[in-house]
Amino acid sequence: MIKILIICSFLLFPILGYGQVAKPADELLNTRNVSKLIFASTVKQASDFAHADIKKGIRYFVLISGIAPVVNQTDSSFEKNYKIQYHDFGCSGPSAEIALAYNKVMFNFLTDAHGKKWIKSARKDIIGLKDFKRHKL
Repeated sequence: MIKILIICSFLLFPILGYGQVAKPADELLNTRNVSKLIFASTVKQASDFAHADIKKGIRYFVLISGIAPVVNQTDSSFEKNYKIQYHDFGCSGPSAEIALAYNKVMFNFLTDAHGKKWIKSARKDIIGLKDFKRHKL
């Protein structure tokens, strides 16, 4: 009897203990333009991608970090409050110029929608945020 309980606990624990961050549905993955930024060749194309994502109700801030993408504890509350997500490409993202053009459109959108209060709680490593704060504040 004890062997059966031990075996059952080893089988049930991994099943019940599995946790993972929810991934967007496949149709969302295929329709979001932030993923296509790697293939953008001009700044205009990147800003067009950002405007198209805003029209679809899909908003992202582009981050380019090191080898592995970084997630902070405060990310989820910011994303929920302002309905925008962080998209960290890790080390294999678009050029800084393309990412900046995309983010500028998102900066202006959030400022129009929420004023300047979002800037204080946003991650400091968003590409172009430091210059945006300097010019807008």
